[in-house]
Amino acid sequence: MHKEKKNVPMQFLLRFLEGILIGTGGILPGVSGGALCVVFGIYRPLMELFSNPFKNLKKYFWMLFPYGLGIGVGFIGLAGLVDYVLRTHEALAVCAFVGLILGMVPQLFRDAGEQGRGKGDWVALSISFVLLTALFLYLRYGAGMHIVPNVGWWLVCGAIWGLNVILPGMSSSSMLIFLGLYQPMLAGISRFSMQVILPIGAGAVLVILTLSKAVNALFSKHYALMYHAILGAVLATVVPLIPIHFSGVWDVVLDALCIAGGFVVSLFLNKVSQKYLHKAEAQDGASENT
Repeated sequence: MHKEKKNVPMQFLLRFLEGILIGTGGILPGVSGGALCVVFGIYRPLMELFSNPFKNLKKYFWMLFPYGLGIGVGFIGLAGLVDYVLRTHEALAVCAFVGLILGMVPQLFRDAGEQGRGKGDWVALSISFVLLTALFLYLRYGAGMHIVPNVGWWLVCGAIWGLNVILPGMSSSSMLIFLGLYQPMLAGISRFSMQVILPIGAGAVLVILTLSKAVNALFSKHYALMYHAILGAVLATVVPLIPIHFSGVWDVVLDALCIAGGFVVSLFLNKVSQKYLHKAEAQDGASENT
């Protein structure tokens, strides 16, 4: 018991830092915040909470609270910084997140097979990967729209962000870029404009509360199938992010270093989280049942 208490500050800090990565990752074009929720192991607790908030709030509050703080810092507090980095070093920032996602894939694969694997699970992974890769590539290279932003469109932005959480692998930022809403949205968030933030939040909450129960039910009945489909979606997010245009050898080296750096950081975070977080979550769940 004494050892558990000594680890509480470390657990809180790690969850907070991972929340910052989730929030920041949700802003970066092509990166799915929902996918990062999966790789950091909070996707299913979130779905359970959203599907039945009154029943599960007490169970998951202390686990998800530091994540929520971190997501707020990453998504809102760092929006201005991310806007600047994307305008000045977009390729390097996105490459770092490619490495982050790739470094978490081995653990995701182990989690997906926790209850065994069948042929149907491999089929689900393959279909998810192929269809979403095709969709993301089309959105990046084959589609283009421009819309004048207003309150209605901010609600649409929020709905897309909500789907981004419900369906890991869906890249809301990329979709918003092609709709012409990404830069105005980011600018509004960075200056704390309530005319932008409130409709986005309302749209996201509405979609999450509406669909999370169905998604959680699918997980309860078809764990392996759903998890393999999500793994395919996570892998699909990487494909459109891989740089294909280089101005010289130095660009190739920098992109590779950023991918490698993200990969090393993700391996470290996963190792530390396995030590401090997942054991604690199991203990929290056990304590709730006693």
